[in-house]
Amino acid sequence: MRFIKLYIIFIVFAVSSVASTAIEKPFLWKVTNKKHNFYLFGTIHLGDPRLAVLPASLKRVIENSDEVYTEIAIDDSLALKSAMLMTRHDKKSLSSLISPKLYSKIDTYLKGINPQLSIVSFDTTKIWALSSIVSLIENQLKYPSLQAIDSIIYKYAQDKKKKVAGVETIEEQIAVMDKFTLAQQVMMLESTMAYLQKNKNAIEQMKQLYLNGNEKQMLKFILGTMAQDKKYKDLEDKFMELMLYNRNITMLQKIESLLHHNPNTKYLFAFGVMHFLGEKSIITYLQCNGYSVTRLE
Repeated sequence: MRFIKLYIIFIVFAVSSVASTAIEKPFLWKVTNKKHNFYLFGTIHLGDPRLAVLPASLKRVIENSDEVYTEIAIDDSLALKSAMLMTRHDKKSLSSLISPKLYSKIDTYLKGINPQLSIVSFDTTKIWALSSIVSLIENQLKYPSLQAIDSIIYKYAQDKKKKVAGVETIEEQIAVMDKFTLAQQVMMLESTMAYLQKNKNAIEQMKQLYLNGNEKQMLKFILGTMAQDKKYKDLEDKFMELMLYNRNITMLQKIESLLHHNPNTKYLFAFGVMHFLGEKSIITYLQCNGYSVTRLE
């Protein structure tokens, strides 16, 4: 199921170090109309040394910008806030909320990654958050000290004395996931585990597509993970509506508000790449509103 892909793009934090291969074609766009001129950059919230070196074209855009916005402000309090917001406070054990079969399946999967891992460590984790954790834990263990490219952009902009901020708060992002019922969250977890067992290289595929920078292939890969099982279709549709489409609209409103109030300010907006791909993307909405959008090398 596609939940793993969506978690990869929306929820994770991890990347840094040097590698021989880097981003070949960045997801970088210039947006213009008669009044405004700004830039968009699509990120991926995954750790990998190949993502550590910012493309030269992106560095130039940051250096020539006045303000840089990521999805959320990436400050020292983010990790602690995220951990607290992904913790359950119902005083129930995880084993009482999911089936013994699913509980055992997750524990076996974790121990297959590292014998020291155990599902017991996540006993108070929210069910939807556990779906994200099991999807990403192998990659995070592989690169334990690395930051996401979002974080690298944020820090680089700070070093260049640019104003940095987020268009959302971590509380707002996680509140979206908390709208899913317990039964829906358990279904997410089931679908994630089913996907992981059949698609062991999904994360590496996603990273490679991102590094290659092919919009059509990236979108095809994401869409190809959807509606594989009719049992999950309604839940998937709700996920896309809440976590992507609705947020695209609020992100666009934030962008247009900034442009309206500060027409002479030079902006870069760096969000997860899925926000810029497809029929209901931020780019599509901008084009419908009369903006010209050009992909840069």
